[in-house]
Amino acid sequence: MRILQIGCGGLGTLIAQAALSEGHDLTILRRSQLPVPEGAQALYLDVVAEENLPALTALQPEILLYCLAPVEGQNYQQTYVEGLRHVLANVSLAALKHVFFISSTGVYGEDQGGWIDDDSPALPADEGGRMLLEAEQLLALLPCGHTALRVSGIYGPQRLYLLRLLQNSARWPTHVHWTNRMHEQDVAAAVEHLYQQIMDGVALPTHCILSDGVPAMQHEVLQWLAAQQQLPAPPTPPLHPQSGKRIRNHFLLNTGFKPQFADYQAGYASILSGLK
Repeated sequence: MRILQIGCGGLGTLIAQAALSEGHDLTILRRSQLPVPEGAQALYLDVVAEENLPALTALQPEILLYCLAPVEGQNYQQTYVEGLRHVLANVSLAALKHVFFISSTGVYGEDQGGWIDDDSPALPADEGGRMLLEAEQLLALLPCGHTALRVSGIYGPQRLYLLRLLQNSARWPTHVHWTNRMHEQDVAAAVEHLYQQIMDGVALPTHCILSDGVPAMQHEVLQWLAAQQQLPAPPTPPLHPQSGKRIRNHFLLNTGFKPQFADYQAGYASILSGLK
């Protein structure tokens, strides 16, 4: 298929590589002058600044993927809402079959350890979640299919937040906090899997969760990481109160997608082996 991808950061690069490996015709629009993966065409534009966006009109993509993240000097409103609005106003809709928007499970405001799934209402509790939901709502105006991909905590070899947290005892959790994650390679593979669903004529929902579906308490993850590295581990905090949310990923699994890393232990074992 002809794919137009907006954004090519760490996650965007992995998604692009997955798409190219399946033979898609890929054009990538990015803000910086950094190269794009070999095999893709590049356009260097800033969608937030509306820089030369009429150039998008001639591309005639069948799939549009919007996967920008804020950079220095741009906020959520500009990056997610205004940037997406500018793209949708300039891209040709004639051949467009589906639009994917990389969103976040931050649109779910649950923060007491409750369960969330694809059918849960999006009730953001902070400004970032509200901006993402506002951007998602722009998709409802499209005459083609569209899906907001609500991704939980992305981790990978270059996303080592928890490993750094383990080394800072002043920041160890003092209460039970539920966490959810998905390895960045599985996120990219899931996006390519959904591209294939479009090729196969499968109707996709307006939103779906991308997560490994195995929530874990933050202190347990840190304790496991400490054991793997023979480092001091945080103590187990009192069971109550609890914060965070526990996320199920029913729709993604029902499509037949199988992640490479089934849970945090599989994912972090791979990361730790690469750090040796």
